[in-house]
Amino acid sequence: MAALSAPGAARADDASDTAAARLLGEDGLALADAGNCEKAAEKLERADKLHHAPTTAGRLGECEIHLGKIVAGTERLHRLLRESLPENAPPIFVEAVARARGVLEQTLPRIPMLRVSLKMRPGTKATVTVDGDVLSDALLDNDRPADPGSHVVRATAPGFVPSTKSVTLAESETKTVSLDLEPDPHALVIRTPEPAPVDTPPQAHTGGSFAPAIVALTIGGLGLATGVAAGAVVAAKSSDLASACGPTKACPSDKQSEISNAKTWATVSTAGFIVAGAGVATGLVLLLARRGEDPPPASAKAELTPVVGPTYLGIAGGF
Repeated sequence: MAALSAPGAARADDASDTAAARLLGEDGLALADAGNCEKAAEKLERADKLHHAPTTAGRLGECEIHLGKIVAGTERLHRLLRESLPENAPPIFVEAVARARGVLEQTLPRIPMLRVSLKMRPGTKATVTVDGDVLSDALLDNDRPADPGSHVVRATAPGFVPSTKSVTLAESETKTVSLDLEPDPHALVIRTPEPAPVDTPPQAHTGGSFAPAIVALTIGGLGLATGVAAGAVVAAKSSDLASACGPTKACPSDKQSEISNAKTWATVSTAGFIVAGAGVATGLVLLLARRGEDPPPASAKAELTPVVGPTYLGIAGGF
């Protein structure tokens, strides 16, 4: 039942649209015959959207031509003539097609032509509009059908002063509008650098940026500061322990925590000096490479050893 009822509903909708189109078409044809094409065109266009017919389409094209929309009207008549009528088409449809052919033959010579010419720098991407509608680049310096009356032609491009001209076309007239895009002195134009010539000799290798070397030396400096600070703490604690433990180095039991604390600071100091040595060595190697010198051999390495005493501290080694 559902399968059978769906096509019936569709046919009912089509019939309603056709009936409504017939009423609108009859009103539109009556208004067109009375010379009121402005109101007739509205009704005929609605009728043609609901149900296309040669009678409404042909008279709609005639009214558009009468209202000054010659290009739109003639194109509508062209489409109508390209349609094929069935062999059993009503005589009124055949008469409508024949009438459209006659109107088209009389109207085509009346269409004005507008040619737009644009002067601009090579490589400039410009946008040209005619009455707000974008003009295809393929139509530049070529005839373009236009309606009689006034038209505004405008050309724009980034970094250039817009160029605008107005033109008035009479029926059967052909006019050329020339536009010239001048650079805008107040515009900020970002120019891409030109590529280097192919035969340019290669420049000497600069070794890269200084940033890695600076980072390595900074880390080495922080390690050195940490080692020195921690070494100072160890030296102070060693001096106190030396006084408390005496020449025999037999420390009291209450000094064990200070001994452990001194060992911890000694470890921190050692780690700081190791980081300092590695950072300085790496930074120097990177600086030498940056200056274009040969990098050190793969077997090269840095060896640094902190030296801490009761009254002094330092670092010894080489790389």
